[in-house]
Amino acid sequence: MIVTRTVAKRAAAATDGFDCRRCGACCAAFRVSFYWAEAEAVGLPSTLIEQIGPWYACMAGSNGPSPHCRALQGEVGHRVSCSVYGQRPSPCRELQVGDARCSDARHRHGLPALSDATTIDLSPTSGQPVSPKR
Repeated sequence: MIVTRTVAKRAAAATDGFDCRRCGACCAAFRVSFYWAEAEAVGLPSTLIEQIGPWYACMAGSNGPSPHCRALQGEVGHRVSCSVYGQRPSPCRELQVGDARCSDARHRHGLPALSDATTIDLSPTSGQPVSPKR
């Protein structure tokens, strides 16, 4: 199994001080799904939850061909905020500024990538970082 890690030096330089409240692309690019009991555990209002199966729910507005979480307020790429930031579910907490999902979301909205990070191979067999082939 190959384990990859993003080289943080250039990525950190590009994302240091980045304020997600100037973006919001991730909130309007993916379905935000999670185990249904998490909603109650974090205190999400029922008006912002959509049941998508017996075990899973998602943030209302994010389950469609043009996802846009109802908790997102403002205009993507400009000034945004999350109306339930302190209670946001795990998929929202796990997304990191400049990671692949962030970059994909920004691309979907015509926003530039935040970093030109390099992925390296840190597989147990190599033991040495190897730059990817371009």
